[in-house]
Amino acid sequence: MAVTLCCVLSLQVHVGTSHQEQRVVGYLTCTHLHAIEGDSSVRCKQLDLLLQWEAEFRQSSSQSPEGEKVLEDLVAFDVILGDLNFDNCSSEDKLEQQHTLFTQYKDPCRLGPGEDKPWALGTLLDPSGLYDDDVSSPESLQKVMENEEGRKEYLVFPPSKNQCPASSQKGRKIPLKGNGRRIDYILYSDEGIQQDWKLVRLERNNSIDEKMMRSLLLIRNFTVLL
Repeated sequence: MAVTLCCVLSLQVHVGTSHQEQRVVGYLTCTHLHAIEGDSSVRCKQLDLLLQWEAEFRQSSSQSPEGEKVLEDLVAFDVILGDLNFDNCSSEDKLEQQHTLFTQYKDPCRLGPGEDKPWALGTLLDPSGLYDDDVSSPESLQKVMENEEGRKEYLVFPPSKNQCPASSQKGRKIPLKGNGRRIDYILYSDEGIQQDWKLVRLERNNSIDEKMMRSLLLIRNFTVLL
């Protein structure tokens, strides 16, 4: 029986102070969920705990010392990131794809449950190719990720009806679904954010934002090699 354990690191970042002497803060929450395939219920319970603990942390970190009157904090950003060990395209991950996490936090790479934006790339490298020269540096890995054939060779893809599970996909000459399994996420929330503070959204027609997202994914993949 799987045990529902969840590791969460939450930080409150003091960004500055407003003209009205209110603290301007941001929240970063990082986690790494259960990895075993087929344990969707365990990951969903971990996501429940993630949301619960994040809310408790925000409440406790924003409280003023007893008896002291201070102005309410202004929240500049609220971000959750980490390896969630499920993707938004695999049929086996349907339960996680529909979790309430995605109603409270927005995924810039996602169109909806089971469907990513066309430019979203996978973040899970095939273990058989981890130490190949083609992906041995950030620069070479970027070249591979920018090339469709390279992605097919080095990324793990969601299973499809025409694709049987195997320990290695390298060199496979069969249809592959999407742009690889995207199991690492950067999510943000608009709730509680000051309305006059503009959030930069990642859209396909904004090449700078797209490059930024791809760079973040490349950084994640390169850390696997170290």
